[in-house]
Amino acid sequence: MQNRPASSRAGLWQRLPVIGRLLIAFWAVLLAGGAGAAAFLFHQHKPVVLAKVTPPARPEVPPAHSSSSIVSTPMPREAIRPVSAPETQTPAPPATAEVIPSKAVPPTVTAPSTTVTQQALPSVTPSTSTDSAAAVRPPLAAIPADKTAIAIVLQGFGYSDALTYDVLARIPAPVAVGISPYVSNIGDIIARAHASHREVYVTLPMQSAHPERVDEGPHALGYGNSAADDQRELEWCLSRATGAEGLTDASENGDDQPGGGYATSPDFAPIASVISNKGLLYLAGSAQDGRHTRGMTATAWIDGDTDAATLDSRLAALLPQKGKPTKILLMVGPVTPVMIDRLANWLKGPAAASFVLVPPSSFVDSGIGNEQAANLSSASPVAPL
Repeated sequence: MQNRPASSRAGLWQRLPVIGRLLIAFWAVLLAGGAGAAAFLFHQHKPVVLAKVTPPARPEVPPAHSSSSIVSTPMPREAIRPVSAPETQTPAPPATAEVIPSKAVPPTVTAPSTTVTQQALPSVTPSTSTDSAAAVRPPLAAIPADKTAIAIVLQGFGYSDALTYDVLARIPAPVAVGISPYVSNIGDIIARAHASHREVYVTLPMQSAHPERVDEGPHALGYGNSAADDQRELEWCLSRATGAEGLTDASENGDDQPGGGYATSPDFAPIASVISNKGLLYLAGSAQDGRHTRGMTATAWIDGDTDAATLDSRLAALLPQKGKPTKILLMVGPVTPVMIDRLANWLKGPAAASFVLVPPSSFVDSGIGNEQAANLSSASPVAPL
């Protein structure tokens, strides 16, 4: 057997030209470098990937104390703080008119009182006093012997929330208020007046000497009523006057009882007796009413529904010219923005140095006699409304 001679043909690598060999070597180095770089990058990003896919450790849930399947996460101890005393809601103590902040007072209304925009007043817990008003009556002020004593009652209080704010904020507390029993929120209004240490006198609607001129409302006492009717209407008025210091026969329209009014008739005697037995004071609008019950009698009237100049002149004429000290019980009504403004200025003006302001109950007596009636009639410096 003959042996085949070894092939003299060169291999593929040897047969490649030099440029082909260089290209193959270049791509081999490039591929090796790319693989190394990919391995390096994968090694660098591996912890980040693991961190993203690793679920966070859940805090240990305390055992539930109820059957509910919803478990609330406990609040951190440092985030829990006890409620301090100022945050607890406690009823505010009664505030006098002098400490009411000015920002709580609504803007002065220049329109007539019939066009005043109503504002919602914050709620006040009504007084829970009994029928006797002695429990809520403020102590009587001492009347200096060398000064004129003036008591003032503002009739027609409580119809307007804006004017109620204005009176409580600008008029000193000794000035009392007269409220109609027909005011819807009368309990709240009485409570507000008492919170500012003011006396309250609720109007007892009675037929006047000229009933065709003035409508006293559906609960009026007087002509045309039977004794039972009067008793029923009186009980209604007394229920509306709970907590008040007394009743009055005068309204924001003025004193309409003189000259034949129901308060001057013998039929009024049983009603006056009931008022006295209830412990209420009776504020007569005029000395001609012939009051024989415990209470007071008005000595002067000023119409509040007039211009500023007229109000200023009537207030200036109120004081005695000779300087002799006297007692004046002034009734002012109705309540209007102009009246509030002029009265407030007068009470803090130069004239205030010649008198002392007292509550109406400072003038209380057991009844007016003929001699007192004559003195009061002649001393009245202002004509009735």
